[in-house]
Amino acid sequence: MKKYLFITIMTITVFATMTSSCSDDFVSRPVQYSIDSENYFNSKSDYENAVIAAYDLLQSTFINVLMGEIASDNTFAGGNSPTDVIGYQQIDQMIHGPVNENLKQLWDWMFAGVQRANYILEFKDKTDFEGKNKIIAEARFLRAYYQFELVKWFGGIPMKGDARFSPGDETSIPRSSVSDVYASIQNDLIYARCLCFYPK
Repeated sequence: MKKYLFITIMTITVFATMTSSCSDDFVSRPVQYSIDSENYFNSKSDYENAVIAAYDLLQSTFINVLMGEIASDNTFAGGNSPTDVIGYQQIDQMIHGPVNENLKQLWDWMFAGVQRANYILEFKDKTDFEGKNKIIAEARFLRAYYQFELVKWFGGIPMKGDARFSPGDETSIPRSSVSDVYASIQNDLIYARCLCFYPK
């Protein structure tokens, strides 16, 4: 009896394995998460998600306010000891040099905001839909804000128009002058004001 039960189970197992392994489901599976920068922006929701990503970096602007207050006479860096968050301590005492982790965070986050806004603006002509001008205006407003924070802290910054920065651009594109950065900010804000608050 055990022999027949074993043979039956083995036969069913071999048969099930052969029928399932012969299907193409294992070979030709749909590719998930195959989105890259060149095949994005095909719908309104893609643009909306990109703007949300640009807005997301506003969460990191707490560091701008915090470091501004620490650099002023309004507050002290605080902490448990003089070595607690050494970057803030250096800013508080005005002894920070070119290597300061907290200033680097400010640069990285604000520049990432510029990069995300430029990502939208680089592909602004790829897909047409109703309400696209408002999304472009929001992206330009956000870029202006992030550039303002950067120019306020670091002076002139590298700018690349509506294009994203590629690896290596940080060493090949020179800093724009402060007046050029403010001119870009002004143009973006005028564009955003006209389309966001006073649409035609």
